[in-house]
Amino acid sequence: MKKKNLLFKGNDGKYYSKNIGIFEHPKELAPASSELAWKILLTLNEKPMYPNDLAKKLKIHEQKIYYHINKMVKSELIEVVREESRHGAICKFFAPTSKAFGFELPGGETKVKMKSKSIEPHLKDFLYEFIKDDVFNGSIVVGSPVPHGPYLTAARDGHFAAQLGIFLGNFCSLERRFVVKLDTEVKAENAQRRNMILIGGPVTNMVFSDLNERLKVNFKWKREWIISSGDTEYTSESDGIIAKITNPWDETKKIIIFAGAHREATKTCIIALTQHYEKILKDYNKNKDFYRIIRGLDRDGDGKIDDIEILE
Repeated sequence: MKKKNLLFKGNDGKYYSKNIGIFEHPKELAPASSELAWKILLTLNEKPMYPNDLAKKLKIHEQKIYYHINKMVKSELIEVVREESRHGAICKFFAPTSKAFGFELPGGETKVKMKSKSIEPHLKDFLYEFIKDDVFNGSIVVGSPVPHGPYLTAARDGHFAAQLGIFLGNFCSLERRFVVKLDTEVKAENAQRRNMILIGGPVTNMVFSDLNERLKVNFKWKREWIISSGDTEYTSESDGIIAKITNPWDETKKIIIFAGAHREATKTCIIALTQHYEKILKDYNKNKDFYRIIRGLDRDGDGKIDDIEILE
């Protein structure tokens, strides 16, 4: 056998792979071409066996089993996968070297793009600028975990990016750069002129803090941080904002925001999109700035947010 490759199969949006042993010439597959040899190969594919047990199972003389096994071992169709001592003798257990076999004609490769998971229309519109040719196009910006900014706050919500990243991975792959950045890095590098997903409110994420006053729905300080929307104020520690706006540093780019004045509120926003996006984006209009005010709920009473309510 010359090499092993991967054989891909797809059905209903799900993809599977298995090893395929590639031979240099079709004659190398000949040891598996007889009816008995093929039966032996299929049986060994079910589980590794040694020749004596194989002969009993197939009700074939052991010498015939050894004949075909020796030929298939020489052609690298099967191999010894383990040895056991039985009655003072060493028993060799055989199994196929691959789950598929074939030969390959030279050239003719075609570049393929693996189809991503199907995406609901409103979610597709919401993420449109962030997925280009099935590749993530932007930066995920989290607050620095060391004290920084006017409040000298150390962010404790950066790990929420992992939940969001796993969710986005259903629909796109990564480009060849590290897409997660600290807010301090973005400001130091003047890297605001791109699509950005901001995680964290004005206390922990300084990029969001720079945007806060420009937002239609924003955070204000009145003895404590509140969310202000027109004449309405939201004060619960689990209240947060999901928003999508035009990037003021570059109007050809977009910014998605997951922000709460408190850590649990930011977590609520991540839960809202990753687990309840059908509800959150029901009335999404890609031609307008988008705002949702979310409240986290503890349905099962264990002290952890497990559901959400749309306040506005």
